[in-house]
Amino acid sequence: MNRIILTVSALVKDNLRNRFVIFWVIVFPVLLTLLFSLVFGGFSTYFHVMVVVQGNENLAKFLNTTDIFQGITNVSLTYAMKHNYIYLEVNGTTFIIYASKQNQQFIPTLEAIVREYYQQDVNNNLHFNVAKITNYTYYDYLISGMIGIVSLSNGVLGIIGVSAGYYRDRLVERLAASPLRSYEWVISLIVYVIIITIISTITVIILGIIFNFIPIISLSFIGFIILSTLLFGGLGAIIYGLTPKDKIFLSEIISNILIFPLMFLSNAFFPSNVYPQYIREFVQYQPLSDIITVIRDFTIYGTLPNMSTILIIVILTIIFIYTGGKLLKLREID
Repeated sequence: MNRIILTVSALVKDNLRNRFVIFWVIVFPVLLTLLFSLVFGGFSTYFHVMVVVQGNENLAKFLNTTDIFQGITNVSLTYAMKHNYIYLEVNGTTFIIYASKQNQQFIPTLEAIVREYYQQDVNNNLHFNVAKITNYTYYDYLISGMIGIVSLSNGVLGIIGVSAGYYRDRLVERLAASPLRSYEWVISLIVYVIIITIISTITVIILGIIFNFIPIISLSFIGFIILSTLLFGGLGAIIYGLTPKDKIFLSEIISNILIFPLMFLSNAFFPSNVYPQYIREFVQYQPLSDIITVIRDFTIYGTLPNMSTILIIVILTIIFIYTGGKLLKLREID
């Protein structure tokens, strides 16, 4: 244990003095968050707004003929709230509209379209009641997504960056000549990436407070951040372990090829329904999207996530950590 503590301490001190590491741990998530916040802060105006219609399927179909709304049915209010949909409950000539703070701006337009649909049948004698269901904004959506991205980038790049850098600088040879065991080296790397992920997460949350994002912080949330970092850290260890050491640069290339598609083809920045149909399923169910969905359940909605999703993530984490630990060795014989 003492050797692990000393190794972790050395890793943190050594790498947090490196400007390149500081960029990825602090500057990169901040810049990416700011970029999407400033450019897409009102992103709903660029896409069809989803409206769940309860009580009139033909009205939902009519909404699909507009350039603003996309009507759907057979979705619960809870599901609609979690996905920032407008929920329209139809009961004769009375309509209850449930909408988040962000979608309040679309209610007058929605009312006008509903009146247009009913105008010949009920002479426009319609009654609308509006209920704000959450204070949800795009900033909540974006920043909770960035927390997931932090676990991905720090997990994969943290393991590969340190391992590859120490190999090139021949520091691994010096560690191999020490009493440090391979499993202690692996544990030290894992603890290191957890530390930098927590640092990055705190940085993103502090930035989020500026945009009125006040997350629900719980032990479950912190535990899940650690779990997701372990998942991606194990993946990074596998990539590094399988890379021929005479071509160690390939591990960094592969990690970047992996990270950026996962990052931008996820639900981190936009919901899956805004993507083309042919990649929508991938965007919705790829690992990073599942992790971000769980993070949003914890930080925004304060609800328990889907337990089957958690179980799958736990199983993948165990497999990745075990396999990565076997491949990430200080020496051939330990």
